Amino acid sequence: MTLKNHITTSIIISALIFAISKSWIIFTSSLISGVLIDCDHILDYLWSYRKRFRVKEFLNTCYCEKDYKCGVIFHSWELLLPLNLYAFLVSDNLWVMGITIGLTQHVVLDQIFNKSNWSAYFFFIRLKNGFDREKMFKID
Repeated sequence: MTLKNHITTSIIISALIFAISKSWIIFTSSLISGVLIDCDHILDYLWSYRKRFRVKEFLNTCYCEKDYKCGVIFHSWELLLPLNLYAFLVSDNLWVMGITIGLTQHVVLDQIFNKSNWSAYFFFIRLKNGFDREKMFKID
């Protein structure tokens, strides 16, 4: 999904959660985390291209290039499962709950709408494949 789509869906989902919870904390943390999870792409950019970070160049980079490494450490079911269990079964912290909602909705939407193998959002499978973008994502 594009950044614009993630911003739009994060606003909508966070607003729906606010309508249910009446919590500005959950709304705010869900909205922000639903978008900022993509900061892990910056780490991948630096890892793949090993050069100084430049915002304009980063935004114009094609993630479909052959040598692009796809670590995206926050886009991981292995991270989200324990986080959801903690947020909804153990913790009563509204910030943790909102962050968990934001991260989870982002990965769910990526899993549905991005051209990827079913296993692309499992960190350990990406690790096993050497974080090779071509093995995990359908490149046109």
